[in-house]
Amino acid sequence: MEALGIDPKLLIAQLVNFGLFAYVFQKFMYKPFKAYLHKQQADELEKARILADLQKKEEKTEVKQKEVLAEARSQALALIKEAEATAHAKKEEIIKAAHEEVAKMKQKAEKDIEDDRARMYDDIRSKVVKTSETLASSVLRDFVDEKQHKGILDKVFAKLQATKVYEN
Repeated sequence: MEALGIDPKLLIAQLVNFGLFAYVFQKFMYKPFKAYLHKQQADELEKARILADLQKKEEKTEVKQKEVLAEARSQALALIKEAEATAHAKKEEIIKAAHEEVAKMKQKAEKDIEDDRARMYDDIRSKVVKTSETLASSVLRDFVDEKQHKGILDKVFAKLQATKVYEN
């Protein structure tokens, strides 16, 4: 081996060095590194599991959110329908009250017109009676004496007061 340039002592020293290096490497480097790799793999598996759980929870949350949104929409539609029904009922009630008020106002106006008409008839009647009295008095004064004049006037006025005036 010396011819090859290999020194057996050096080769043995190199083998001992390599053995020591392999022992130290395995003891202090390989095992901790291997443990570190196993820990990293376990962490990656845990992360994948957690990610899958989160995705499932997110899907459940989305489904639940859609359900809540659908329920909220249906409740909103129900509230809108109820509000429309209430508004329609209130509208009908207001219209009915307005019609009743208009009818009352119309009746009151008709009554007021009738009262005014009756007052006017009474006023016109009293004026016609006074005018007739004055006219009859002046006409009869020339033709009859005072006593006859008084008797005729009393009869005429009694008849005038007893007769009804023409009404429309």
